[in-house]
Amino acid sequence: MAVMTMKYPMIKTYSFAFAALLLASCSKQDASTLPQVKLHYETGQPYQLGERWLYPEENFAYRGSGLAIVSSKKAKQATADGEIYSPQSMTGAHPTLQLPAIVNVRNLENGREITIRLNDRPTSTSDRILELTPKAAELLGIAKNSTAKVEIIEDEKRSQDLAFKMPNGPQTQMQVSTAPLDTIKVENLDGSQSSNSNAHPIEQPAENSIKGLLSLDELPVEYRQGAATGGQLWIDGGSFTSSVYANRLAARMGGRLVNTYTGGRRVIRVRSGPYNTVEQADQNLDSLLKSGIKGAKIIVE
Repeated sequence: MAVMTMKYPMIKTYSFAFAALLLASCSKQDASTLPQVKLHYETGQPYQLGERWLYPEENFAYRGSGLAIVSSKKAKQATADGEIYSPQSMTGAHPTLQLPAIVNVRNLENGREITIRLNDRPTSTSDRILELTPKAAELLGIAKNSTAKVEIIEDEKRSQDLAFKMPNGPQTQMQVSTAPLDTIKVENLDGSQSSNSNAHPIEQPAENSIKGLLSLDELPVEYRQGAATGGQLWIDGGSFTSSVYANRLAARMGGRLVNTYTGGRRVIRVRSGPYNTVEQADQNLDSLLKSGIKGAKIIVE
């Protein structure tokens, strides 16, 4: 018995040592499998996803509605703006907005609202306005392999502040190289030249403060409860200022005209619907895209 008592601590020690080595090995392996990324501001070129052509744009006052789904992206993959994707982060993918951007997302069916950072482009070929990480979708009450009607409102100030701090963002593009004023020669009326001794160099823009950063601060994992408003599914074919072209598109879509006003100017939108189910809206959208109406998309109103 005494022998067995003496040997037990040694076996236990070896077990702990082996476990530590195994964990260290796994950690090194995990680190080595991470993609090489560089955080940056991203708008991007037009691209095709299934039957749709998408046109990324910088828009800090974005507001939109449509269908959201749960992302199927795998952990530790690179996102479009150079982050490492995590299923547990409060992030999402949007087809056209500049990246990264801070947005508030509301589930119109149950009233839940969350704040996320858009940092990627979608992978689904279906017309979905948003792909959410499993954690963000869970807080909104969206189950895997299902869709939800959502409204997205961008946080203009936070998105602008973030963009102007990002490598390759608007601030980087605004920086100019200017020669100091005291090197400029001044020609006098008598033909002689003199230096402007009172001039001072122009102050240069501050260097980008996060050029070496590989990640951004995580947003709080929380939701706010509001009122459920619901909404109907429509297909939006596009907007026009001329009723002639709007009527032509409405005839092709079997839709109708909706007059809206933006900045005091009338804008005519062409809509078809409403549709009772997501499947019905998807089928009609697919037919429109294949017929050549590439700007058609599903909205919720």
